Amino acid sequence: MYPLPARATFDLVPTPNPPNRLILFDIDGTLLTAGGAPRRAFRRALVEHFGTDGDEARTDFSGKTDPQIVYELMGAAGFADDHIEERIEGLFEHYLTGLERELAAEDDDHRLHPGVAELVPALADDPRVLLGLVTGNVERGARLKLERFGLWPSFRVGAFGSDARERDRLPAIALERARRLTGRRFAGHETVVVGDTPADVQCARAAGAVAVAVATGRPSREQLSASGPDYLLGSLEEWPSLAAELGLTMDPILT
Repeated sequence: MYPLPARATFDLVPTPNPPNRLILFDIDGTLLTAGGAPRRAFRRALVEHFGTDGDEARTDFSGKTDPQIVYELMGAAGFADDHIEERIEGLFEHYLTGLERELAAEDDDHRLHPGVAELVPALADDPRVLLGLVTGNVERGARLKLERFGLWPSFRVGAFGSDARERDRLPAIALERARRLTGRRFAGHETVVVGDTPADVQCARAAGAVAVAVATGRPSREQLSASGPDYLLGSLEEWPSLAAELGLTMDPILT
């Protein structure tokens, strides 16, 4: 467990009649955009704890975990890993306080991507599906971003940047939590990772999962295609056309 603030959110109690598909979503660029709120909060936390934000303004955060971003920025600014480790917990406490404040001030810039408001509740209600998260956000940051839209309770398992700095380790953590919750060990072909970056495709491959890329984030459709996903969607509005391929007919969901 990575030493960052995290809370035991999910009720890890085995359930009868377990689902037969595990669908794991990325958040930023896939489900929503939080506008400039995360970067503003991140920048202030970096300056407060390290005296610099590094090259934050010119750094692409897409596909990276929150801790990875800190280590990359501050490492490039000359800080040793042990020095970063000493300060990172306080930095994230500062960041999360600022993120909550910044998100409250956002209006139209904090929004769901097309299709998400309909798809997530439908999948959460489908007994064939266990819905979860694989995201570079630390857990509380993920919760803050999703709570505004009432979507946080839809996700029953997850793995976060507060679990591991390396994104490729996160699907395995989510799979183990899914096993503990349901009593079922999900195979690769029964697990779907949905994200908007080549890093999401890569982490799906690390777990032997089906990779679904959605072109609603910063990377272009061409960049996503080059990363070799199993399926490539323009947005999550196209999910119904994919469902049968995943072995999930759209009755009872999203007809």
